[in-house]
Amino acid sequence: MCVSFPYTTDQLKTDNKMKPIFNLLRVSVAILIMSLSTIINAQAQNSTMTTQPMDTIAPKAMDTIPPAPPQEAEKEKKAEKEKNDGFNSKTRLGFRAGVNISKQDFESGSITEDPESKLGGDLAVLVGIPIGGGFFMVQPELHWLQKGYKIADAGSLGEVTSTLNYIELPLLLRVNFGGSLRLFAFAGPSAGYLIGGTYEDANGEQDPTDFLEELEYSGHLGLGIGLGTFEVDLRYIAGLTDIADSPNLSDVKNSSFGAGVTLKF
Repeated sequence: MCVSFPYTTDQLKTDNKMKPIFNLLRVSVAILIMSLSTIINAQAQNSTMTTQPMDTIAPKAMDTIPPAPPQEAEKEKKAEKEKNDGFNSKTRLGFRAGVNISKQDFESGSITEDPESKLGGDLAVLVGIPIGGGFFMVQPELHWLQKGYKIADAGSLGEVTSTLNYIELPLLLRVNFGGSLRLFAFAGPSAGYLIGGTYEDANGEQDPTDFLEELEYSGHLGLGIGLGTFEVDLRYIAGLTDIADSPNLSDVKNSSFGAGVTLKF
């Protein structure tokens, strides 16, 4: 049997010459593939590092950040303590503005009608001093406030209007509740001094200090709510002493309901 070979002698010689070239080409391709693989892996690692947190990339750099100055650290410490202890754990100065609805009870030989309530102003400065952690607080206040009454028809005296201007100093014991929304209640005695005012009827105008005692003692009782640096309170002020200073008057006592808004610092 005769078998034919597909390549001639010249072709075999040519193929033998090309083998080194093919081998070199294969090696070059392999090196190129390995290089590309290395570049791709390096880029993937860089991408992973850029997405890591700062503390995992360069912990030494983070450690080199200087600590806060002592003054800033002290402020932060005080702010944290105040936050934990509450707003009322610190002595506070406050300014209050409000209104009074007041009346006056008395016995008089010339007036038999019952007096009606009268609206007046109330301005105050106060200091809240905490006791312990601030659950209890002593709160002295200094008020300029108006008391008085009116009578629409007092017979021969016609319409009667009495406006009494007082400087009043309450000394209150206060109890605080709650957190960011604060509730509180208070009570305490007060001393007031009548600095002036007016009394008007059909006969004209008089100075109320002519027939009323200047010094008055009373009691404050109230409750309120606070949010941030603002507080709103309602209070009842009961006169405890007879302020009559005239033979025609007796058993004169003031009483008031008050409401006010306080801004504290």
